[in-house]
Amino acid sequence: MDAQRKESALGRIIACAPALSLSLFGLVAVRIWIQCNLYDRYLSTDSGIVTIASNLFRVMVILALISLVMKREFTERARSRLFAASIAAMTLASALFLANTAAPSPSLLWTACLLAGFGIAWGGGRWICLYVRLSTDEALLYAFASLGASALVGFLLGLMPENVTYLLAMLMPPLSYLAYERAERFLDERNLDAPRDTVYDEEPRSTFVRLIFGIVLFNLALGMARGFPHGSSIDLPTPFQAIHQASVAILCAYVIWRALVAKRRLGFSALWNVSMTFIVLGALTLAAAQPNVEPWGAAAVAVANTFAVGLLWFSCYDLARHTSLPAPIVLGLAWVAHIAPRETGRALIWVAEPRTEAAMAVAAVIVLLLAASMAFLLSDKTPVARPLFAELLHPSDQVRTAQAAFGSSKKEPPALTDPLDAKLALLRERRFLTERECEVVRHLAQGRSKTAIGEKLFISENTVRTYVKNIYGKLDIHSKQQLLDLLDTMDQH
Repeated sequence: MDAQRKESALGRIIACAPALSLSLFGLVAVRIWIQCNLYDRYLSTDSGIVTIASNLFRVMVILALISLVMKREFTERARSRLFAASIAAMTLASALFLANTAAPSPSLLWTACLLAGFGIAWGGGRWICLYVRLSTDEALLYAFASLGASALVGFLLGLMPENVTYLLAMLMPPLSYLAYERAERFLDERNLDAPRDTVYDEEPRSTFVRLIFGIVLFNLALGMARGFPHGSSIDLPTPFQAIHQASVAILCAYVIWRALVAKRRLGFSALWNVSMTFIVLGALTLAAAQPNVEPWGAAAVAVANTFAVGLLWFSCYDLARHTSLPAPIVLGLAWVAHIAPRETGRALIWVAEPRTEAAMAVAAVIVLLLAASMAFLLSDKTPVARPLFAELLHPSDQVRTAQAAFGSSKKEPPALTDPLDAKLALLRERRFLTERECEVVRHLAQGRSKTAIGEKLFISENTVRTYVKNIYGKLDIHSKQQLLDLLDTMDQH
């Protein structure tokens, strides 16, 4: 009986990723780079001013990129060049951090911080373009497995000499670049992108204002807790480094097991509650202002900080799949709401350097901020049209989600009034075109070039060519004109 259970569990795990590709774990390289350069390998809660400065400049770069993209979409060549520049900046930043260890210099340090902030803004964020092509199960597996794996590697990094870790960090950006290119080819060849829709486009703006406001309050509390109680970073001895990294790995493994193996309900609010619990425990422990318990509190806050990264990343994936906004913009906006208040809270504590007698008051503020954020984040009924992580909810919740999308269970889905929609539906049914292939057909029928389609769907031109090749193969045609003729003939049937 036990053997059957084990075999069944293994089968479910394999089913989650029928075509597993190690290249899609490229986020591990990004996380290792972040730990080495921006967080002192978590030998302490963070790297103080290095962490604050790098992340705040990162926010500025993200806002600048969003502003540019909103005015005019980047061409594929521009995106590729920006990606290459980001990888180069991340690599050079690691080299300058290494040089600063041998010959400390404020100019070296600040230049490294600026390069790090610029590089990671796009060098890490570009991965969302691949994730939106994955199914929910795949995205969850790759996101949380990458976070868990990077935590385990991060603990090993903490045992190495500092100069060695910077050398290793220099290898991570090129490795991430190669993994991205390989992962993109893998997904092109697989030709099985997850379907996307625009259900969130009809959601009231107030819904997302609530979510963003909740994230801002949460991260303001998190930033204050990260610098609490003295303003300076708190050292994490080796046992507490192990507690932090192992806890993150265990939490990630549990999320994967619960959602993909046990097939049990996994809601957006429950995951946020995990991070909030660790922050409260950490803040209250640190408020005791006892040197012997400080590492316990600091480790708890570090767990909350790290796990929140994986949670926010998966939330961005889920949002991006159901809105017309380009995925990098969704990720960028969410990361600004995550980083800006977090580093602001961290800087406030760093500047204020609260005294022992004020420790409980600061802890109370942190708890109050978290309590306020709970009102906005701890609800699986938001957004109304489609709750976040809808595919991971209980079947009854999924029924409610479908009813909410159409207004009532007695209503039928809206009829296809656009002739092209009807044709695409037939092509999906009779010629087995995927949702993404139908999107490409739509844009081709509207007269767009492969370059324009790539810009519209925020995918590479090579990816568009692959889709077009597969479409022509399925339809037994050889040119765009034949595709248009085929669509015209469908009017006669």
